Amino acid sequence: MKKRNIAVIAGGDSGEYDISIKSGSVVAEMLDKNRFNAYLIQIKGSDWFYAIDGQKFKIDKNDFSLTIDENQISFDCVFCAIHGTPGENGKLPAYFEMLKIPFTSSDSLVSAITFNKNFCNRIVSTFGVAVSSSIHLAKGQHFTTDQILDSLSLPVFVKPNAGGSSVGMSKVKNAGDLSQAIRRAFEEDDEVLIEEFIEGRELTCGALSNKGKMIVFPICEIKSKKEFFDYEAKYNPALADEIVPADIFGELEIHIKQTTAMIYNRFKCKGVVRADYIYSEKDETLYFIEINTVPGLTRESIVPKMAGEMGISLTELFGMMVEDAMER
Repeated sequence: MKKRNIAVIAGGDSGEYDISIKSGSVVAEMLDKNRFNAYLIQIKGSDWFYAIDGQKFKIDKNDFSLTIDENQISFDCVFCAIHGTPGENGKLPAYFEMLKIPFTSSDSLVSAITFNKNFCNRIVSTFGVAVSSSIHLAKGQHFTTDQILDSLSLPVFVKPNAGGSSVGMSKVKNAGDLSQAIRRAFEEDDEVLIEEFIEGRELTCGALSNKGKMIVFPICEIKSKKEFFDYEAKYNPALADEIVPADIFGELEIHIKQTTAMIYNRFKCKGVVRADYIYSEKDETLYFIEINTVPGLTRESIVPKMAGEMGISLTELFGMMVEDAMER
């Protein structure tokens, strides 16, 4: 059987650059070498390259090909490991769609909509899923903190509207801290989302489409040792416990998994996604927080832990994602 050439794209132009490189490196290392030739393609702005033995080889953006020692390499599939822009927000998916190169993540429209937290939450609410009360701000828009707090109750989360890994995100308990939190979020994005804090258990559930069948992974419960599950807690194992499987059974477990599968299908997601929730024991309601269409894929990341709990190795997981992309 002829081995397939797989471009594993990583890096990007957001605060998630470093973790994306780690995800991409793990994918390139763990893809089955008997079936695939994996090339880790690093992307930063207009600099797209493959590095080997201290040499950098540029990607030809006209057809997304790579030339090494006068040998041109075309790719059978792109494995997207870019968290944030331009991989998770639809820009690169649109590029690969035009080139008709299969890729492992959701299509450009789905990626763009789900990456925009305000749009995504509004759409998910029409599915009958609860979301937190929120206010959306655009850079240059006139607002006062009094106007915001007339509509929302403290504490609130202030976050970039399009972003991940909690970069630029703050939890605000006091009215006097709100303006600074908004300014910080605007440093990461031109739009900001302010959401009411919901007391409850932080839960997340992953899903994958493979050969036309839906695989829903075991639920993970996150217990941050910080004020909230921020960037530092996400990537420092000492600062958070990620419990897989979560201590959740019966109707709630079924509800979370069914909700995740429903959201995946209603959006027509592709590849691996992870949906995040807060379960309020006070009102027994599951609140949708966000969906990640390119979740972390390092050995320490949540989705690989979920897959491992099901007996699916990294090599098997990544192979399933490539197979699914090429069979669409």
